[in-house]
Amino acid sequence: MAVLAITVLTQTALAGDVVNLEYFYGTTCPDCAQTTPIIDEIEQEYGNNITVERLDVSILENWERWDSYDFVEVPAVVVNYETKLPIDEITKENLETVIDNILGGGQTNESSDQNIWIVDTPFGKFNVSELSLPALTIILGGLDSLNPCSFWVLLFLLSLLLYVQSRKRILLIGGIFIFFSGFIYFLFMSVLVGIFIITGQQPIITIVAGIFALLLGGINIKDFFFKKGPSLSIPESKKPELFKKMRQVVKSSHFPSMIIGTIMLAIFANTYELFCTLGLPLTFTRILTLYNLPSLQYYLYIFFYNVVYIIPLLIIVLTFAMTFGRLKLTERQGRVLKLFSGLMMFLLGIVLIALPDALTNVFPVIIIPLVAVLTTAVVSLISKRYEKPENEIVP
Repeated sequence: MAVLAITVLTQTALAGDVVNLEYFYGTTCPDCAQTTPIIDEIEQEYGNNITVERLDVSILENWERWDSYDFVEVPAVVVNYETKLPIDEITKENLETVIDNILGGGQTNESSDQNIWIVDTPFGKFNVSELSLPALTIILGGLDSLNPCSFWVLLFLLSLLLYVQSRKRILLIGGIFIFFSGFIYFLFMSVLVGIFIITGQQPIITIVAGIFALLLGGINIKDFFFKKGPSLSIPESKKPELFKKMRQVVKSSHFPSMIIGTIMLAIFANTYELFCTLGLPLTFTRILTLYNLPSLQYYLYIFFYNVVYIIPLLIIVLTFAMTFGRLKLTERQGRVLKLFSGLMMFLLGIVLIALPDALTNVFPVIIIPLVAVLTTAVVSLISKRYEKPENEIVP
C-alpha cells in the first residue's frame, strides 16, 4: 500500500465545535473492511461531538468530492474538510489525535510523526511523498532517453552528414529529426493513456502492463548476454531501407525535399525504435492513469516526459556539430544501455504486479533506478573481464 504522510492544513475550529469526518470507501474495496470498524468506534466514542459522512466513491457525486482532495485510493478520511488521512494513516490513534486537537481548540502538532515528510522551503511547505509523479516523470523519461536504438539511428545519420562539413546542416537535420522523434513518441504515449483511461482502474490492466514490462525487460537483459532469440533491436532486414532513406536526406540539395525527407526518416525510424524501450512508456502511462488526474494533466506529464526524453539526443547533436564526429557509441556501450533499460522495465514490472500503490510514493521511485544502476555496473564490470574490447559503432 502507498505510504503517504498526513497532510495538515490550517485548523481554526474552536473548542466545543462538532467535528466533521468524511469517510470515503468503496463497496468492493478489501481494505475498507478493516477501516470501517475504526470509523464506527470513533463515531461511538465521540458521540454528539462528531458527525460522520460515509461516502461510497462508486457514486459520482462522492467520487468527485474524493477526487477534489487529490486522493489516489480508498479508503480515505478528511477531518473538518482540511486534514487528509490517506489509507495507511487511518488508525484509531491518528484519528483521536486530530479530533482531540480540534475539540481542544489546538493545532495539530506539525513536528509529530504524522508530518515527517512535510518540508519547509523558501517557496513554502511541500509534502515530499507527493513529489512521486514528477520524480517518476523525470526519472523514467531520462532512463527511456538512454535508448541504444535511437542513439544508433541519430549517430549514423550524423556520421553521414560529416561529408558536407556544415554545422548548420547538422543542427538543422538533427533538430528536425529529434523534434519529430519526440512528437511521434508523444502521440504513441497519448494513445496508451487513452486506452488506460477507457479501461479504467481495473487491477487486471495494471497486471497486464506489468507482465509486458517483465517480458520486454527480460528480452533487453537477454540481449546483453547473447544475441540469439527474440530481440527488441531494429530488425536487420529493415536496416538497408533505413540506410537508403538516410543517404537520400544527406544528399538532397533541395531544402523542402531535405525537410520532408528528414520528417519521413524520423517517422520510419521511430516506428521501429518504439520496440526497443516499449516497456518504459507502457509502464509510465499505466502508472499515470492510476493517479486519477484531470485529462489535461495526463498529457502535460507526457509532454514533460518527452522533453526529458529528447535532452540526450539534443546533446548528441550539439556535440557532433561542435566536434564533427568524435562522439562514438561502441557495441558494448549499446548493450550496457539495453541491460540498464531492461533492468528498469523488469523491476517496474514486478512492482506493477505486486505493489502498484508503491509507485505513488517518491521513495520506491528513487530506489528502483538506483538498484538498476548498481546492478548494471556490477554485471558490466564482471562481464568485461571475459569480453574482447569493442571499438565499433553499434551496427
